[in-house]
Amino acid sequence: MNYSSRLPDRGQTGSRRTGMMTAVCMGAFLSHFTAGVVNVSLPGLAAFFDTDLNRITWVTTGYLLVITALLPLMGKLGDRCGLGLVHHSGYLVFAAGSILAALASDVTVLLAFRVVQAAGAAMFQATNLALISHYMPKERRGRALGLVSTCVALGAMLGPAAGGWITQWLSWPWLFLIHVPAALVAAVLAFRFIPLREGERLRPEAAGASDRLGAVLFTACVAFAQLGIPSAAAQGWRSTGTMLYVGGALVTGIALILCERRRREPFLPLKALRIPAVSGGLLLSCAAFLLTNMLLVLLPFYLTGPLGGLPPSAAGLVMTAYPAALALAGPAAGRLSDRYDSGRFMVLGFVFMGAALAVPALANGHLPLGWIAFVLAAAGWGMGFAASPNNRFILQHTPAEHIGAVGGLIALTRNAGMGFGAALGLGVMSADDAGGPLLQAFRSAFGIGVWICLGTLVGLIWLLFHGGLRKQSAEAGRREGMQKPS
Repeated sequence: MNYSSRLPDRGQTGSRRTGMMTAVCMGAFLSHFTAGVVNVSLPGLAAFFDTDLNRITWVTTGYLLVITALLPLMGKLGDRCGLGLVHHSGYLVFAAGSILAALASDVTVLLAFRVVQAAGAAMFQATNLALISHYMPKERRGRALGLVSTCVALGAMLGPAAGGWITQWLSWPWLFLIHVPAALVAAVLAFRFIPLREGERLRPEAAGASDRLGAVLFTACVAFAQLGIPSAAAQGWRSTGTMLYVGGALVTGIALILCERRRREPFLPLKALRIPAVSGGLLLSCAAFLLTNMLLVLLPFYLTGPLGGLPPSAAGLVMTAYPAALALAGPAAGRLSDRYDSGRFMVLGFVFMGAALAVPALANGHLPLGWIAFVLAAAGWGMGFAASPNNRFILQHTPAEHIGAVGGLIALTRNAGMGFGAALGLGVMSADDAGGPLLQAFRSAFGIGVWICLGTLVGLIWLLFHGGLRKQSAEAGRREGMQKPS
């Protein structure tokens, strides 16, 4: 089975790799930068458009919902029509949606064009990892995936800071225009250095047998789950609204599974998901982003609240310890996973995450800034050592004909993990803070994270030593070594 490929035209390999990685990393940065840049400006947008805050929050919620719902669809489209074609077109759609959003005359038009922007982001998010797996040689693939993980984190961290600066000094349309030049540059680089479909194993024959019902059920399931996250954070997990959303997600999820099992060409890549390394790796990806985002959502409240007492500018400076550590750990872990077994680095990553969560969970009083910086750095190191080796591990075991769909699912688990982490942390905080001291609420939230991390570690170690993943990894490695450059 073909699990990998090489860049064609080996005379230009070096420049094409650099151009490809620049384009891919710019997209990874932009999609998460754009999500964060608007968040801090929602009150100003509500005042400008003379609407309530509940409606204007759909500028953010709708963007994330559309991306999450479309990721598997765009990945599957890449498998059928060409990964490069879908990826490069996504930059153009994203730029067009951004410009149109900046020209919106009312909030309804703004929301409509925000959907267009999200569709473009889903196109290049869903296909970027698959492009790396397809075109980068085996010995450089982990390092490339590490760079992408770093750019994702940097975009998510720098977006809110840029949004605050724009809100203070510029007008609101710049929230959507600031990244347009970068998107156009990324598009030029992508069309120049990444083939539209060269050497890919396309599946155009499946287009006529498209599983439309599966796509509808999947979108509905994701929508219910995504709407349930903010509901749980605001009203609690036992509220009527949250229970309705959870029930809707369960019903549509069960219907999706039953439907997919009967389809000749299912919407989800069931053949790939039956491989333990793929399905297990996707669960690990979701767990990693759940744990780190719980930490990143709660610590600003700790730093700027009564326990920390820092101004927002100082708190933001402390929070940079996370992306700084991730920027160092991600590429290093990716480079090491190119030479050694990925499993050991994934275990090390979750050990770092567990340590980061255990420090505030076990604290009996106020944590000094040095300890908080250590917590953030440990979380960054943990994500760096877990994410890129895990992504490489998943794609290494994915059949070539499903590489785009699985790449979309990796991005989906990332977004879902971030959402669930925020909802879980804030939900526990809200429930505990109503009846006890603030410090105890923080300790409860981080304590739950520790237990989730321990459970994930146990599952990972069991899979590595008893689930046959080491044997699968060795077999996949031999296949990659035997694969001839195209």
